[in-house]
Amino acid sequence: MNDVHIENMMTGYRYVNDLLSKDVRLFTEEYMHHALELNHIVLCGTDPTVRLEYTYHIQQTAERFYAQAQCNIDTIVKWHKRHRDDSAWKRAASTYIYMLSRPQLFFEGNHRTGALLMSAILARDGKPPFVLTVENAQSYFDPSTMIKSTHKNMFTNLYKLPKIEKKMANFLKVQADPAYIYAK
Repeated sequence: MNDVHIENMMTGYRYVNDLLSKDVRLFTEEYMHHALELNHIVLCGTDPTVRLEYTYHIQQTAERFYAQAQCNIDTIVKWHKRHRDDSAWKRAASTYIYMLSRPQLFFEGNHRTGALLMSAILARDGKPPFVLTVENAQSYFDPSTMIKSTHKNMFTNLYKLPKIEKKMANFLKVQADPAYIYAK
């Protein structure tokens, strides 16, 4: 990650903190647009001049986010409604896996946006956010690479993805560090 990526991620974490402090529930019809904004933040930051340069990309990403077959935000929102009683670890892992497997939710920035969305899900349940570190990077990116090359279909949804989900949920649990919980 370069300095711009790091600054955009920090801005993304601040955005997540702000949403949590306002009790915004990202995976509802009313607030799902905030997940799209997180992707814009990790890719473009918040500078209006930079955003203007990427107007076409932002518009195309929004179209994909809402309307893409097999992977759009509406599908994720419906999944969250059905699985609201699952553990935060499982919901965070599943969301990440769903948005990262093919077709991906976004054109770019799925790993970074996924890390922020996992953190939001975990924090909403009082769990520490996922924080990518030098120590856990390989353990994070190795399964992510496998997920990224996995296509959504009946076989993978029934057999492959649940196994990956279990491993990813366990990874998130093991990585949980209470030191990362933001105290007001």
